[in-house]
Amino acid sequence: MEIISATALISINETFFVQLVSFLVFVFLLNRIMIRPLSSTMNERRDYLEEIQTDIEKATTDLDALHRNLDKERAAVLKEAGAVVHALDEEAEKNANEVLQSAQTRIVQLRHETEQKVKQQVEDVRAQLSGEVETLTTLIMEKVLHRRLQ
Repeated sequence: MEIISATALISINETFFVQLVSFLVFVFLLNRIMIRPLSSTMNERRDYLEEIQTDIEKATTDLDALHRNLDKERAAVLKEAGAVVHALDEEAEKNANEVLQSAQTRIVQLRHETEQKVKQQVEDVRAQLSGEVETLTTLIMEKVLHRRLQ
């Protein structure tokens, strides 16, 4: 038997090749079992995150477009509401003027009717009093003169 003494750090002999093949088999198995699934999972996650980022950007763009559309619709509705309010104000003013005009016409008509009634009553009272005045005048004259008038 021979005793080998070596002072070198690495000695190349048959165990080195066995260790090298063992290491390569270990690296191959490690790559197949651990690194490839892990890297595919990382790639899937990166793709998923990129898809989510794209969806977020699209949703943000859609939200901005919706805000702009809502602002346009709000402005249009406010403009339309202003026009409706203006039209209603004009119609209300027109109706108020019509009511006021009809009330004034009715007042004039009632005043005229009342004046006619008052004139008629005054004439009726005068006619009634004219007959009574003659009788009273005759009676007063008889009393003052102390004799009967015919």
